[in-house]
Amino acid sequence: MIKLFKGWYSRHFSTPGTIEFALVLLASFVVVYYFMWLVGPLVVALCIAYCLDWFVRLLIKKLNMKRMPASIITMVLFVGVSIGIMVFIVPKIVQQANQFYTNLQQISISAKGDRRDDFDTLVSTKTYEFIESLPDPIPSMFSQEEIDQYVLHARSSILSNITSIIRNQIMPSVVNVMTWLMYMIIVPIFTFLMLSNKETLQKRFGKYILPHNQKVMRDFWPKMNFQIESYIRGKILHIIIITIVNTLAFMILGVNYAFLLGFGVGLSVIVPYVGAAIITIPVVLIPIFQFGFCSYLIWIFAVYLVIQLLDSNVLTPMLFSKAMDLDAFSILSAVLIFGGLWGFWGVFFSIPLATFIGSLFTNWPNKESADNKATLDYKKSGDKKESAPTSKA
Repeated sequence: MIKLFKGWYSRHFSTPGTIEFALVLLASFVVVYYFMWLVGPLVVALCIAYCLDWFVRLLIKKLNMKRMPASIITMVLFVGVSIGIMVFIVPKIVQQANQFYTNLQQISISAKGDRRDDFDTLVSTKTYEFIESLPDPIPSMFSQEEIDQYVLHARSSILSNITSIIRNQIMPSVVNVMTWLMYMIIVPIFTFLMLSNKETLQKRFGKYILPHNQKVMRDFWPKMNFQIESYIRGKILHIIIITIVNTLAFMILGVNYAFLLGFGVGLSVIVPYVGAAIITIPVVLIPIFQFGFCSYLIWIFAVYLVIQLLDSNVLTPMLFSKAMDLDAFSILSAVLIFGGLWGFWGVFFSIPLATFIGSLFTNWPNKESADNKATLDYKKSGDKKESAPTSKA
């Protein structure tokens, strides 16, 4: 066992600077986990600055601007877009979310009473007809009244749980007025300072926090930075496209809560598989409650299915062809672990965190890669020495 541990340690931590870098990562995780209430604005500002830095570099490269004016233009555009979203889009989403939550409560209350809705009648009737078509003795085991009670109880339980999750878990995490006010003032200031003073902050970070052997960072960080940047840029564009397309589709089809459903489908792409499965439930139930079981539902579900197929087979490969891909097991594990650690926001940022950790494992310097690189460099230098006399001759 000791020999096995020594071999693992020699492979992954024999490169100078890797131990210090691992300790920096561990300390960062501990600080974020236990002191998020204190360093929260810094972490959020760092994430936003990281996402906006590519645009600053683009302005510097294309327009030959200095970093300060490029950072000012980037922040003005970012704040303007954010204000536009908060003024024109967020109130509509909040209004429809409030209506949806109110309707959920009313439906839940009516399900507990003696009244029966047409939806319950249709579901129980179709279920009983399906049971009657089964071979004996299954039909004799259930009656119409029992099916009715099962349907009422199932709907009551589902709606009660949904309203409880929204009220007790999602709303406390999202609606905190004082926290949001503080973030709206402090975070843009921190973000601008990080963008405009990037080189100075990087020098301080490299001098006082990172390991002294900067060769590790020079070889390691560019690879991981490329994968993470590609994923974040692609995912932001992915959310915007899916939100707009689904919102327009629901509005054209006349589905209630079109803004809310489109926004929900857009956010669902953050967590593949799990997000799509969760958002499909309201996308299916809302048209059923609105239109009932009719042929028009086929058109709604067909349009939604076509959008999902185009997303998975065309848009996603086009946006993430150069970014690191995660398998289903890694995605579900990330949702489970980070959701358990940080709740709603852990689920929200589970895939970016999984991408970071995956990039960390993929590009971590080890002894074998270092030996292979040294051998390759030695062969190249030998080839140059052999070709030198030939060129003279």
